Amino acid sequence: MYNRHLDTFIQAADCGSFLKASEKLYVSANAVTKQINLLEDHLGIKLFHRSTQGLVLTDAGKLIYAEAKRMIRHSNSILQKAKELENRQEYVIHIGLSLMNPASILLEQWHKASEQYPNIRLDIVPFEDTVPAFNEVLDNLGKKIDLISCPYQTNYWGDRYNSFHLCDLPMCVACSKTHRLATKSRLTVEDLHGETLLIEKRGITPYIDRVRDDLEQNHPQIHLRDLESVDLNQFNHIVSSNDLMLSAECWSGVHPLLTTLPVEWDSPFPYGLIYAKNPSKEVLQFIMAIGQVEV
Repeated sequence: MYNRHLDTFIQAADCGSFLKASEKLYVSANAVTKQINLLEDHLGIKLFHRSTQGLVLTDAGKLIYAEAKRMIRHSNSILQKAKELENRQEYVIHIGLSLMNPASILLEQWHKASEQYPNIRLDIVPFEDTVPAFNEVLDNLGKKIDLISCPYQTNYWGDRYNSFHLCDLPMCVACSKTHRLATKSRLTVEDLHGETLLIEKRGITPYIDRVRDDLEQNHPQIHLRDLESVDLNQFNHIVSSNDLMLSAECWSGVHPLLTTLPVEWDSPFPYGLIYAKNPSKEVLQFIMAIGQVEV
């Protein structure tokens, strides 16, 4: 808000020497001299009498020196007030929400962090659980919807978003509540022998590919059936069939007639936030706040 060469001018006047001022400012004496020359040219005023004994302010220099100190103090005060005003300004972060993307983990994290960020408010924006609707959300991240919380490491969506890892969720199996396995609290892979398991086809999601590799090599007793993607239609199919489906813990409440059971294998679902390639500073501040909270 003011000519920064005034800082050099004040330091030179206080020190009485370009060399001593350069030591205080951690720049070369030549750089200090050049800055003072530029300031004098800009103002059209001679600020110093220069001699081998050092620097002495001219009468005009004494006036500039006194007024510059007041100007800098006033400028810094204005900047501080502006920053305080900006910090008080309320920012709204728009969270996308659907049955398949419930945001419960994200909202729990925000509940822990929100007291430190009173200027951030969340707005929940619902969207449909269809492939076209989700693709539209991805294409317009940062507009109506700033971010979504979901299992995020997939090649299916392409390179249209940034991601932030929140936690790893247990990889589960979903089945009808009438299925023979529904009464169990936890499954082993051997429990799945003789069953048909719906699983995303190879090449869509890296960590699911690793599960496929293990099942195909070590558990041929499990019949695998390819899925293009997981949506509500697939959940409805599981209810009306005797099939199982690979699922994430965060989808346990998607369908009231399904049971979601964790399976004893070392293959978690990476869960986190997806947001725009060029997010606003408010969205980044929100993500940083979430990232500071332990899951």
